[in-house]
Amino acid sequence: MGEKAVWDEANVKHFVDICKEEVLAGNRPTTYLNNKGWKNLEDKFAAKTGKKLAKTQFKNKWDNMKQSYTWFMELKNAANGLGWIDATNIVDASKEWWDEHLRKCNNPEKGIKCNHVRFRKRGPSQLHDLDILFSNAHVTGVTAACPGDLSSDDSGDDYIMEVEKDDDIDSPKLPSVKKGKETKKRKIEQDKEEKSPFLRLYKTTCAQIGDASKKISDSVSSSSGPSSVNQIPTIAEVMKLVKECGVKEKTALMHTATFLIVKPEFRKIFTLLETKEGRLDLLERVHEK
Repeated sequence: MGEKAVWDEANVKHFVDICKEEVLAGNRPTTYLNNKGWKNLEDKFAAKTGKKLAKTQFKNKWDNMKQSYTWFMELKNAANGLGWIDATNIVDASKEWWDEHLRKCNNPEKGIKCNHVRFRKRGPSQLHDLDILFSNAHVTGVTAACPGDLSSDDSGDDYIMEVEKDDDIDSPKLPSVKKGKETKKRKIEQDKEEKSPFLRLYKTTCAQIGDASKKISDSVSSSSGPSSVNQIPTIAEVMKLVKECGVKEKTALMHTATFLIVKPEFRKIFTLLETKEGRLDLLERVHEK
């Protein structure tokens, strides 16, 4: 066990910055960092802060931030068609919209208070970086008993569960004394997950994006030579091309770009374009949609 974790603003920024470095370096093969990524995170965080934290403490923080990010993306999907305020990373919604949204999202009979309300005044900090960390990893937000449910937000640095190592992919193995309780809880989470209108909307949107990406990828593959089929550039390589197009950080266009470049199909298509102007035009067209 490491020292007690203190997640103030400075330490959170160090944590996110280091995790982003590891993701861009290819050390997040699944929904978590691999063993190399966790080790680099421990060493770099200690070098920056002087605090030696354990892997389980970092994993708990990762899970908490991913859960919060998932809630925010549910809200953003529910607010599809509304404006966006870059300064605070929030949707530009009226009081009437919020009142109606919270009325649908809250469920007093089950003791559920909509967690989206926490993003009414300000969205997550470092949102562009969180897109890179979690856009391909958060999938359904199964860590929440129900999207927006405050009652499920019970994980923290005081609740730490050791896990066993499994080569490069970390597969948490729950202690046998909690197996029955955790299995029952997971079943409840899955049942509530299936009933969530926000989650269904999110899944539908992801499926539509996936279908469109597959069609584009199939079209490119059929017109390309066999030697280029499996040559997919890295996120770091494509981010360099994005910046060369003139896209600046902390802009809405960069937010869209970071969400897109985590998808292998988009990275491949983006690098097939021959000019900076053509790549910038593609980004702007996708962003407008």
